[in-house]
Amino acid sequence: MHMPNSTNPYTYHSFFTTPLLAIGPEIPGECDRRINETATRARAGLLNILSSATILILLVKPEWDPVRYVGPYVIFDMVITALFGLTPLSPTGMIGTALTMKARPEWRPVKPKRFAWSLGAALGLTCFTFWWLGFSTVWLLAVLGACFALTWLEAVLGFCVGCWMHGLFFGCEVCRIGEPRYE
Repeated sequence: MHMPNSTNPYTYHSFFTTPLLAIGPEIPGECDRRINETATRARAGLLNILSSATILILLVKPEWDPVRYVGPYVIFDMVITALFGLTPLSPTGMIGTALTMKARPEWRPVKPKRFAWSLGAALGLTCFTFWWLGFSTVWLLAVLGACFALTWLEAVLGFCVGCWMHGLFFGCEVCRIGEPRYE
């Protein structure tokens, strides 16, 4: 069990930020707020389970119409997380954070994650729009398959495609505290 180091408060994380709706904590010596990568990966794992369950239901019991419920939830969760971070408004972010409270956090910059979550909201909106317009289940499965692959990469391998894209488009600061900056 990891015990917080009282001399370095950034070796552990808390459930809420200060101020309450800040996207992440301010860390001395850093110019931007940070987000806990450990909790983010747990959240991605939960969203991966949700996407795989949605795919399964679409294949086995399409009359249950899961996109009607999952689409708005994912859009809401991604937008809220992009605006306010993992806690206290994102249901999946709160569960992911709660699951990792005893794990040592890995602090990463907010901007690439915010970009990735915005892309996730766009994927959710695409899937829900396809459903609303009555597109074939094949189209829904294609978008859900992309969601499954992206959340799997994040949760299992720690590779965030949205963060990688952010780095390509906008450049990226060093993602871990304590690593040397290359300028």
